[in-house]
Amino acid sequence: MMHSGIPQTLKNWKECLVFSLVYNSLGSVLRERLKELFSRFSGQPVVVAYSGGKDSTFLLHHVLVLLRERKTNPLVVVYADTLVENPLIHQHAKEFLGKVKEYCEAEGIDARILVAQPEVKNTFWVNVIGKGYPVPSPWFRWCQDKLKLKPVKKALEGLSGGIMLVAVRTQESTARRKSLNRRLNGMELEKNHLRVFAPIFDFTEENIWEFFAKSQSPWGEDYSKVINLYKAARGECPLIPEKNKFHNGCGSRFGCWVCTVVKEDKTLKNQAQDNEALKKLYEFRNWLLEFSLDPQNRLPFRRNGRPAKNSKGMLSLQARKEILKRLQELEKLTNMKLLSPEEMEEIKRIWEEDKRRFSNLLAPS
Repeated sequence: MMHSGIPQTLKNWKECLVFSLVYNSLGSVLRERLKELFSRFSGQPVVVAYSGGKDSTFLLHHVLVLLRERKTNPLVVVYADTLVENPLIHQHAKEFLGKVKEYCEAEGIDARILVAQPEVKNTFWVNVIGKGYPVPSPWFRWCQDKLKLKPVKKALEGLSGGIMLVAVRTQESTARRKSLNRRLNGMELEKNHLRVFAPIFDFTEENIWEFFAKSQSPWGEDYSKVINLYKAARGECPLIPEKNKFHNGCGSRFGCWVCTVVKEDKTLKNQAQDNEALKKLYEFRNWLLEFSLDPQNRLPFRRNGRPAKNSKGMLSLQARKEILKRLQELEKLTNMKLLSPEEMEEIKRIWEEDKRRFSNLLAPS
């Protein structure tokens, strides 16, 4: 992490000067890339996938500055709210998007802010507590499609063209960077015909932090909040298109507080050290993972009625009720609303349906 604006690895003034020149050069490169794209697709929507993390904030900043000067394209900012987002980054993202909206209105930028949320039938708790889905794992990431990808696709349905800018970077080999450049830049997404570009794919993490240490937001505030968020936790959960579909760059990053795709959520663990409510969320997340993996809480068949591998199918009705009970207790402990009335209604509906569908198979409740 950089605090003074210059990476600690740079030991003398010559190195610092070289780094500054490289950064300024890259800043010009990004500006030229965006200008070229905006001119090439003049009049068409520019969609920016915003996650609340450093890379998407960096990209959105430069898009806003350029659109203030050259109002050639309408702007669409899309934010995927899974309804189980990390509370700190979610609050930051909401506040930041509010300021983006105010800024665009003040500067006469044609902009829309889209918050993509899953339908009630697809939320995390409806799938786990209602349908008995085991929690997501590296081998069964059902959450990606239901919580992020489908909602974002639906939010963008009204667009018939334009470009989508994603804050994807790689600091790997030159060959890897070239591969990413070929794979993403100019790729067309299905249905809405958005062309996807990754204009900061060859930027380094040092480039990003150097910018935040020295710059202010388009409306004149410093980026101390972004920097402070990363002091406690590193990374983000960006939305990455893969071939003709969206792929979610999930991992031990700023993402869902209940994420079980990673073995240990170091982000939430670190944040919880100074936050009692987050500590309770972290403890619940760990309990839920262990509880879901316990064979005693699983039925020997899947939701389609077919036998499950190793007899570890969906969660039993009794197990689902236990998760609901614990979640409601967690709401009281944290004073957070974690489950909506609509979700509760859908969960009860599914339970009654399952009792009829699997009457001869469900464990006694």
